[in-house]
Amino acid sequence: NAAYNSSKRGKGIPYALWISWFAITVGASITLLILLLTGVLNFTAYQVIPVGGMVISGAMVAIGLCYRQMLSNFELRQQEVEIKLALGSTPKQASKAIVRDVIKTGLQPTVDSAKTLGIVALPGMMTGLILAGMPPLEAVKYQMIVTFMSLSTISIACFITCQLAYRTFFNNRNQLNR
Repeated sequence: NAAYNSSKRGKGIPYALWISWFAITVGASITLLILLLTGVLNFTAYQVIPVGGMVISGAMVAIGLCYRQMLSNFELRQQEVEIKLALGSTPKQASKAIVRDVIKTGLQPTVDSAKTLGIVALPGMMTGLILAGMPPLEAVKYQMIVTFMSLSTISIACFITCQLAYRTFFNNRNQLNR
């Protein structure tokens, strides 16, 4: 469902659903696996399911932003890309600035919320844990874990999405599709 929802913003990008599914799966799996193997999280449903849901939903939103920005950038910067291609650039080289901008756009909301964490906004998970009786430092630890997991998952998912999606804007002769 997360892949489907994020791919809806990528209408016009072939294989957007599969790209979204792959990016979310790889991003969430890598970060969850690292935290499970290091012992930060225990392999129990009450820890893995809520944290996994949080990072997957964050990746879904970020991928949707990436798709929207990518479609917009390729439309607005079409001449720039075509000029670079005409001068001998590969599609990857011609798209580099667009891909960089798209990744920044996908990461921006998460990075901004991480900057103000605990200062401007008290996250729901941390507040809930404190109200449930958990020591505040322990609640902060869990919130930091979720924040870093979310940043990691979203970074991986945005990178994979951009690397797979930009190629769909070019044909097999390295020309920009119209």
